Amino acid sequence: MAPKSKKHRRSKKSGLPPGALVYIGDREGEELAIQRITQSAEEIETSKVSDILELQEWASWSGLNWINIDGIHDTAMIEQLGKVFQIHSLILEDIVNSEQRPKVEEYPDQIFLTMRMLDHRSREGSDTGEQISFILGPTYLLTFQERPGDIFDPIRERMKNPESRLRTKGNDYLLYALVDLIVDNYFLILENIGDELEIIEEEFFRDQDSLSLQHLQKRKRELQQFRRVVNPLRDAISTLYRDENPLISDATRRYLSDVHDHIVQVQEILDTHREFCVELRETHLALLGNRTNEVMKVLTIIATIFIPLTFIVGVYGMNFDYMPELRYPWGYPIVWLVMILCTFGLLRYFRKKNWF
Repeated sequence: MAPKSKKHRRSKKSGLPPGALVYIGDREGEELAIQRITQSAEEIETSKVSDILELQEWASWSGLNWINIDGIHDTAMIEQLGKVFQIHSLILEDIVNSEQRPKVEEYPDQIFLTMRMLDHRSREGSDTGEQISFILGPTYLLTFQERPGDIFDPIRERMKNPESRLRTKGNDYLLYALVDLIVDNYFLILENIGDELEIIEEEFFRDQDSLSLQHLQKRKRELQQFRRVVNPLRDAISTLYRDENPLISDATRRYLSDVHDHIVQVQEILDTHREFCVELRETHLALLGNRTNEVMKVLTIIATIFIPLTFIVGVYGMNFDYMPELRYPWGYPIVWLVMILCTFGLLRYFRKKNWF
């Protein structure tokens, strides 16, 4: 079944009050799952949550507590989680909207961040991204994903190491680590796109007819979509590390500042790749224009040469009775001589003007 258009998906929210939970997306058939990763004594425990009410004691938690929710299309489950963790209804509304732009919102006891998670292992790059939302609370970090499976396995492996900073820095540092990994994947995706553009460039200069404008336009469109993901994220991360919030320590703010710098680098690479696509396309079109001009110039020269020849042939093709040249013995060769002289005279003139 083809996915619904954005217009039809958004029409479901028309007329509803603020905070109404309506899923906007095309992953309604995904599996629902809640996973909890918590630090107990000197160990990291991973468990599945079968009943959301098991999480009601969050106020008494200590150490690391990461709750990952797969499946934002279940609005009933999201609403129940909102009641357990006392999440504002506007945050819940943004969570179930899979087309939300990256942003950050700060509340007295929670920080909400939403962004796009892209997987560099996918051949389609940014087209296959999914929304991920974070809620940082005083004793927990909630993450909401559209579907099972993510890029966070390296983080989970690092958490198993007793000497890892993830075990000692708290939930705010875990938020930084997850965001930093997402941004690192941005770099890897851009590297993949850059490699493809280099191949396109090499093939183009080896054979100018080999350039596929459709393929180049697809890459350009992908970079534009990527840009819409990165640009608002820069402002969101800037808010996180500049605003003083008791949920984020000064040490973690310094790490978030580094993530902000990485996002700026991603923007610069994006702009470079987009400019390259535009320049390569313009070069291709310019070469096509030059080739067309060369063809038109040759055709114009040929047409110009044949204009006087056509005139001469037309005059002597009238066959009037009183045309003295028609009965002159040398008339035919003289006409040929005149036409040959006209041809070479015009070619000499064109050569002198450097028209070919």
